[in-house]
Amino acid sequence: MAITGIMRLKLILTLEIAFAGIYLALTRSLLVIYLTSIGFTVGFISTMVVASSTASLILSIILYKSPKFVVRKVRSKFILAHAGERIFWIPMVLTSNIYVITLSYMILSMSSTILGVFMNLLIYSSFDEAGIRDVTAKRTAAYNFTNVIGSILSILLLAVLPPEAKFQIIFITGSLIGLLSTLMISLADMSKMEEVEIPPEIERPEQFFSISSFLLAFLTSNNLLGIFWQPYLMNALNAPDYVAAGINFAGTLASILGSALWAKRSLRTFRIALASSIVTPIAAILIPIPSAHIGVSAFNGVVGTGTAFLGNFLFARYLSKFGILRSSMIMVLLSNLSQLLATPFGIIFGQNYMILFISVLLLMISSNFLALLTIPEVAVVPAHAARTYSYLLYTTSLTGYSFIVETTVEAITLTLRLLALTLVLIILYILYRLVWFLATI
Repeated sequence: MAITGIMRLKLILTLEIAFAGIYLALTRSLLVIYLTSIGFTVGFISTMVVASSTASLILSIILYKSPKFVVRKVRSKFILAHAGERIFWIPMVLTSNIYVITLSYMILSMSSTILGVFMNLLIYSSFDEAGIRDVTAKRTAAYNFTNVIGSILSILLLAVLPPEAKFQIIFITGSLIGLLSTLMISLADMSKMEEVEIPPEIERPEQFFSISSFLLAFLTSNNLLGIFWQPYLMNALNAPDYVAAGINFAGTLASILGSALWAKRSLRTFRIALASSIVTPIAAILIPIPSAHIGVSAFNGVVGTGTAFLGNFLFARYLSKFGILRSSMIMVLLSNLSQLLATPFGIIFGQNYMILFISVLLLMISSNFLALLTIPEVAVVPAHAARTYSYLLYTTSLTGYSFIVETTVEAITLTLRLLALTLVLIILYILYRLVWFLATI
């Protein structure tokens, strides 16, 4: 691809995510508020999110196992999924029917999964490692900037629009703005996506497993923290709602700074972001002043962006070993799995905030151990030792998985045999009673 073509694609991708930042602030960010306003309970909302996350996870697994779907007729599928995610917000606000809302949310969540795979594939197939780092940083900064603008706009619209129609107007406006990002992506050169080969197997599977495990632990901790941090401030620390809202606002603004800070750093420097991520749950537990949590959130926005970048950049570095297609799909699969793991966890423990904070801390520590011991680029041990630990982690997990599967299969087989034996005995007893009855006639 010519230099002008690379710059054009970077511009298109940046504009696409810029429009998406406003669109998501006017739709997804207001979803819980909207559903609550029409009488949906927290239990139902949580169940809907879990169901949609499960469907998205299953879809991402299917895509991972059937990669040929992703590399055929790419443009039409990409644009359809991109537009579908935006369009299905509209029926959600035109009805209060529980089934229509649930189905619409499930469809747009699954569209988002397909969209994520195609977006990663477009970026990974079009740029080298340096280009991936550059476009990732630009897109993150652009998204966070426009998301702040969209958040301010959503607050203003909620305040001035008539109550009976405000959500309909906001969501439809958001969807239409979202379709502008679909227009942007339709202008992209997607020819390299269809040239991507499907590798028969992954080289360095132990490294693939280590990076995926580290990223999954981090994403799950981040998602879990996002579920209960604001309720903790309002319920446990009696913070006003504007302080709770400031948590997201500060984190988003700080992520813009984080994008610039981490974009061109060496991978070894990311150890600072990894270690610093542990500070967030500790500070949140210990600090009793609600307004001080805004600063903690800003700090988390900077270091959290760095840790998320690390996972993305590691997959970019190992593209030749993992394969462009597998790397594109595993990022989406891990995102869906982390959401599914975090949401029920938050539901089960409810308002037991100490357990939730400790859980986030343990997940953060786990992600640090996984990265600092098994990933050579950031490891605190020699590279050869990190590769050895990575291999041991992979083989141990594989052995454990095989044992669990084998044991489960044996248990199921034994259960089925016992059921069959029970059924035979019941049939014999019925036949015996029947013969005895006929003999006494």
